[in-house]
Amino acid sequence: MNTRLHVVVDREDEQIVQDVKNALNLLCPAFSFSPSREQPSLCHCLEFFGTAVLTEQEIESLLDVLNNDWDGEMDDCCAYGFNTKMFHPHVYYIQFQIL
Repeated sequence: MNTRLHVVVDREDEQIVQDVKNALNLLCPAFSFSPSREQPSLCHCLEFFGTAVLTEQEIESLLDVLNNDWDGEMDDCCAYGFNTKMFHPHVYYIQFQIL
C-alpha cells in the first residue's frame, strides 16, 4: 500500500530534522523523505513528508512504535506530541495516511 507521513518538528533546526529522519529510517528503511520546509501555521517549526510502499503488517508495526495514542483510523490518523508519546522527542505532530 502507498503510504505518506507528514511530520512536524518542534524546532527550526535541520540537524534535528535529520535526526528524526534517521530515527524513522531505523524503524522503516522503505521511507523516502522530502526536504524540510518551514511549517506555515506554526512558529519556529519545520515539516517534511515521507512516502513508502508498505504491507498491512508493516503499517501496523510502524504505527505501534511511532506513537502510543493515534486519533483516527489506520488509513488516516494523526497524533500530537504534547499529549502522547512520540518515537522522537522533537516531533510535535505526525499524520499517517494510506493513499
